[in-house]
Amino acid sequence: MIQIFVMAYIHNGNNEKTSAKKKFLQNQSTLNDDEIDLNRQSTNVTLLHKKDTLLHGIKLILVIFGLCCSVFLVSLDNSVVSTALPRIVSDFNGLNQFALVVISYIITEISFQPMYGKLSDIFGPKVTFLFAVVVFLLGSFLCGIAPNMISLIIYRAVAGIGGGGILSLVIIIISEIVSIKDQGKFQGLVALCYTISSIAGPLVGGALTDYVSWRWCFLINLPTGAIAMIIIIFLLHLPKPTGSLFDKFKRIDIIGTIIMMPSTVCILLSLNWGGSVYAWNSPVIIVLLCVGILGYIIFGLVENYIVIEPIVPPNLFKNLNVVSCFILNFFMGAAFFSYIFYIPFYFQVVKADSATQSGLDFFPYLLTVSIFVTLSGQLFSRTDKISFRSVFIFASLMAIIGSGLITMWNENTEYIELIVCMIINGVGIGLPLQSVILCVQCLTEHKDIASATTLSFCFRNIGTVFGISISGTAFNNKLIQLLNTLNLPSYFSTQSVYTIQSLPSDTRTLVIDAYILAFRIIFELIMLFTVLLFITSMFVGNVKPKHK
Repeated sequence: MIQIFVMAYIHNGNNEKTSAKKKFLQNQSTLNDDEIDLNRQSTNVTLLHKKDTLLHGIKLILVIFGLCCSVFLVSLDNSVVSTALPRIVSDFNGLNQFALVVISYIITEISFQPMYGKLSDIFGPKVTFLFAVVVFLLGSFLCGIAPNMISLIIYRAVAGIGGGGILSLVIIIISEIVSIKDQGKFQGLVALCYTISSIAGPLVGGALTDYVSWRWCFLINLPTGAIAMIIIIFLLHLPKPTGSLFDKFKRIDIIGTIIMMPSTVCILLSLNWGGSVYAWNSPVIIVLLCVGILGYIIFGLVENYIVIEPIVPPNLFKNLNVVSCFILNFFMGAAFFSYIFYIPFYFQVVKADSATQSGLDFFPYLLTVSIFVTLSGQLFSRTDKISFRSVFIFASLMAIIGSGLITMWNENTEYIELIVCMIINGVGIGLPLQSVILCVQCLTEHKDIASATTLSFCFRNIGTVFGISISGTAFNNKLIQLLNTLNLPSYFSTQSVYTIQSLPSDTRTLVIDAYILAFRIIFELIMLFTVLLFITSMFVGNVKPKHK
């Protein structure tokens, strides 16, 4: 998932290079599949790594370790919280705010994410990276001492400000300290780090929740983050951008940021509140949607015509293949993270799992995703004969099959059946999860790689919020509708899943059946996302990885 293949193609012979460049310039307005190779040959002729920034030996190993620690803590945070959330919302009696804990983090993550690429250019990747880690750790500490649900939601938003930059900045730093030919090797290490943290997250989260306290699901980030910061401070030395501090601040796209952030918040709040807090046709939802959409339109115009150094380069959206990858990433985020946050919840309600056991039950899915994320990176680093589109199409078909099977889950489904369904879906999600980022990087010029990478993560996170919001709204509406038809005792509360087990046997069966039907709505929506994933894959050009 966290990879970057940034390579320069140096031609032999001036005539061949000149001819290729002329042909590219004549056809750039109608870029198609056959012309992608010309784009790569004519635009990537600048050496991307200066010798004085490359690291070697033990120093390189330690810096990579520090960067992997930061990747570990961010990806661990996401999967740990998903397992702990049922206990958290039960302790705070806030099941109706279940999705807000996730969405508050992602709202700020998305809003600040596009800025980090430009901030890296202005202040340098090292300083920007350290800033992101400090903010993330501050938010994690505050979450660990949160006294109520509202505080937790606010503090998760603080953590999201930092979390939005860590992953993309790791990519940028690695591209500076590692030679082109070694990119695949070190990206594999980062992918392995993500694999380990994804697998460990539900287990760690479940164990901490059951045997210590869910608060340590947040506080555990502090020592790992401290290690990463110490290593980067003392061992990573990159050239500092020129100019005074005042000049650097002047380069920040303040106008674009001011427009984009509230627009994003309006869109995401409308998605989360619609159908749950307010009716979809209520004035509040309509106003939020209109303000958000209008804000994005104004943001696009400002970035294209007014701002000198936009945080979102408009030229990226003039390439159909790049746009297709962005949209593909959107639906992938919607599908993948909806599973991550709702399947452990399903196991705790329907199978009466503890937090630890739900993490163990979910283990096959995350393991499969992690394995195929790593395999896809190795595949594209070893061969340039296979196109990204062919992998995307195959993967999306697997995701559709797996999602369709998951919609048939019920209280009598055997665990081996659950495993098979999760493995099939995990293959479909895992293969493109990382390689779609690589595809975007192969399609963009070197000067736009940082922005394109952060935008790719941004689209994935927007899809995540969209998927979780829509799924959560549909789930809550269906569950309330079904439970209202039952004669439930006064002590039963939908705000805590643990009261289900205290119900009489017959009533408990009816309540669990209601939850199963509500979960099925979520799984059907996810299947729709995978179908849209397949359709979008068809529009990605015949792009192949760069190896020269």
